Amino acid sequence: MKSLSYLVLLTLISCGSSTLKKDMDESSIYRTSGSEQFFLAELPSWANASSQGNCLKVSSFHYLDFPKIKETYQLNYSQMIELQAQYNDRLEIYFRSSSKHFLKPMEEASFFNSTLEQVRSGVKHLNLPIVSEVEVIWFEAIKPEELKALALSGRFDQKLPILFSSCHSNQSLNQWLTQEKLDGVGFYLITGEWLSPYSSKNELLAGLHLEISALIGPNIKLNIFETENKTNNELILP
Repeated sequence: MKSLSYLVLLTLISCGSSTLKKDMDESSIYRTSGSEQFFLAELPSWANASSQGNCLKVSSFHYLDFPKIKETYQLNYSQMIELQAQYNDRLEIYFRSSSKHFLKPMEEASFFNSTLEQVRSGVKHLNLPIVSEVEVIWFEAIKPEELKALALSGRFDQKLPILFSSCHSNQSLNQWLTQEKLDGVGFYLITGEWLSPYSSKNELLAGLHLEISALIGPNIKLNIFETENKTNNELILP
C-alpha cells in the first residue's frame, strides 16, 4: 500500500512539474525585455503608407520614441535616425534568412542593444565619402527608364547620387537596383527606415519626415532632383 501511495505521489509531482515547466516556457515568450519602451506603437496596415509617394511601405517599420531614447542614452538626432534605420535593416535581414516573422522579447532586446552599441561606436549605414555636393533622386517620382537615362548621362560624375524612397526598405531597394542592373551606379540609399515622426528638436510632427542635412552634414551642398508635378515634403531642408 505504501509503495502504491509513493508511486501516486511521484506521478503527481512529475505531472505538476511538467505543467509548471510548460507554463514557464509559454510565459517566457510574452515576458517583456524593457527595450519595447523605446518604440512607438506599430502602425496598422491601412496607415502603413506614404501619401507623398502614393505607395504602401514594403515593411512594417519600427519607429523609435526619440524623446525617450535621448533622455536615456543621450543620442543626437542623426544617431537616433541611424539607430532606427540599422535596427529595421537588421530585423529584415534576419527575417529574410529565417522562417521567423517576429522576435521573442529577449531576441528583441539583444537586437536593440547590439545595434545601439554599434551606433554609439560610430558605425554608420549612410557613410558618405568626403564630397562637396550630393544629388537626391526621389524613387517614387521617377520612372525606371528615366532613372536609367540619368545614370547613363554622366550626371552623377561630379555629384554623389542618393536615391531616396518613401516606401522601400534598404534591402528591397537594393534588390530592385540589382534586378534593373543599376547596382553599379553607386547610389547611396535613404529608405523608409530613416523617416520619423520627430524633428531634430524632438517635436512630434504630422506624418513621417527626415531632416536630411542633419544626416549628411551641413557643409555639403544638397540638390533635390525635381520632377514635374511631384513635390516631396518628407525630406526637410534647412
